[in-house]
Amino acid sequence: MTDQDLKSTFWDRITDVNVGMLSADGTDPRPMAHHARRDDGALWFLTPAQTDIGEDAAAGKSARYEVVGGDANLYAVVDGTLSIESDRAKLDEIWSPMDAAWFEDGKDDPDVRLVRFTPKSAEIWANDGSAKAFYEIAKSAMTDDVANPGGHGKISF
Repeated sequence: MTDQDLKSTFWDRITDVNVGMLSADGTDPRPMAHHARRDDGALWFLTPAQTDIGEDAAAGKSARYEVVGGDANLYAVVDGTLSIESDRAKLDEIWSPMDAAWFEDGKDDPDVRLVRFTPKSAEIWANDGSAKAFYEIAKSAMTDDVANPGGHGKISF
């Protein structure tokens, strides 16, 4: 796969992944649900203001998002930056009933922070599904070939 193919595959498949592990420099990873928006070139998160992620985003820290999406056949380590956004239209766009469960007053809760994660680079593994992976592993066991179950590479956004 070319870099452009991997980047396109990432954006196509990340929408089928619900949660990853997000961490800013100097903090431990936290499970976070994302809202992927290819047109924005961003992953969006919602968090209370007084969390590590909320404070790190307010400080504009560098961050890492790790994705293990078996059903989506996507595995990625994505480096980028965090920021707080105050765009009410964006909040309205991404808000879901799942988000409402975390905030007493819903999206009008004063503690809601809309966090933008802007990817800068990533290492991506995008396999072609379990049947293809199984075939590649079986083929490599019977030949001198190395298994190639899909795309892998480092990209820049």
